[in-house]
Amino acid sequence: MFSNLSIAEAVRSMRWEDVVDIFLVGVLIYYVIRLVKGTRSGQVFLGMGLFMGTFFLATKFEFLTLRLIISSFAQNLIVVLVVLFSADIRRGLARMARFSFTRTNPQMVDAVNEVVRAAFFMAEKRTGALIAFERGVNLGEYIEAGAKISALVSDRLLLALFHTSSPLHDGAVIIQDGRLAAAGCFLPLLPSEDNVSRFFGTRHRAAIGLSRESDALVVVVSEERGLVSLVKDGEVVVMMGAANLRDRLLSYLSLTPKDGKQKKK
Repeated sequence: MFSNLSIAEAVRSMRWEDVVDIFLVGVLIYYVIRLVKGTRSGQVFLGMGLFMGTFFLATKFEFLTLRLIISSFAQNLIVVLVVLFSADIRRGLARMARFSFTRTNPQMVDAVNEVVRAAFFMAEKRTGALIAFERGVNLGEYIEAGAKISALVSDRLLLALFHTSSPLHDGAVIIQDGRLAAAGCFLPLLPSEDNVSRFFGTRHRAAIGLSRESDALVVVVSEERGLVSLVKDGEVVVMMGAANLRDRLLSYLSLTPKDGKQKKK
């Protein structure tokens, strides 16, 4: 155990580089916890903590066989971490690389307005819809699997695509760089064993799944309840009106409205 004197001496002997080092490590730990909180990776981290605790006990009490097994596994730990956390690593790097300042992108602002109008119109008519906005993480793999359209976003086009007579109405629409890139796209479903899946239908599970695999924003229209929701980072928030959805989309996409007034989050 360290005495109070030795701790005080250690603090006095610290260099400014040590302080910066500790601060950076703290920031890294904070962002890792924030990144995996509420995801399957968080559960994996908990399991790894128990794993390391078991290794400590095996070393302390000289459980040779158990220590050998754990040591063999630990040699490939980096590869295991990359495989287990590939989606979270990709999403985290995209967040770090994305600048937070607002920008003016008239085409993207128009796309947001068209989506908002179409979403609440479909909610009134109880027409289901799934609309994803690409951000930092490229959604090319889902666009390639869908029907490529590459058209300007309009409420009429969205209503036509999600009409029950349309062959593409069951899939998702992906908006990339302010254009409707593809329709009829199938997104990664939330695993059936996930507790969240018990409370949502297929569209919400797909929206949550994509938002966990990437940093996309997903607008969901429920045909059963007639509600419009916005899904971000695996969290589903019901929108209380068109202005609410528009403001959130503009804020999360770091867009400046055409009138030049910055909307509140």
